[in-house]
Amino acid sequence: MLKKKVIVDTSCLIALDNLKIIDVLCDLYEEVLITQGVLKEFGKINLGCVKVKKVREPLLKLLERKLNLGVGEAEVITFAFSNNYTAVIDDIMARNVARDLGIKLTGTIGILIKAEESNLIESAYIKAKELKDKGFYLPEKLLKQLKRIKK
Repeated sequence: MLKKKVIVDTSCLIALDNLKIIDVLCDLYEEVLITQGVLKEFGKINLGCVKVKKVREPLLKLLERKLNLGVGEAEVITFAFSNNYTAVIDDIMARNVARDLGIKLTGTIGILIKAEESNLIESAYIKAKELKDKGFYLPEKLLKQLKRIKK
């Protein structure tokens, strides 16, 4: 199976970093990109597989100004739309915009599931519960769904 190319938003990087498994991105994807805005929000990132891209396109201003998306989300959506990448976004409003634009999506939970399926982590459910226990927002319904598909 050919690995996908993804562009990752800040929230996913923060979540995976908090779980101490940020390196799964390099194992799961052929190419992992972040934008300059995401880099500024996240800070220094020490992953050899990550490349930083500059985004300057008219869609970016529209997403930031008219739809009030954050810089990172707007850049990720703009790049994914223009370059046919899968966007890794957790923010619900940003996900809805990306969906409306026909962008392929995943999020932190999707990465956890894929990491479990690839035997990179023991359990997506346990990692998601750990995130929730650390104060990350995670709908109870989603956590229950993960528990049901737990290995």
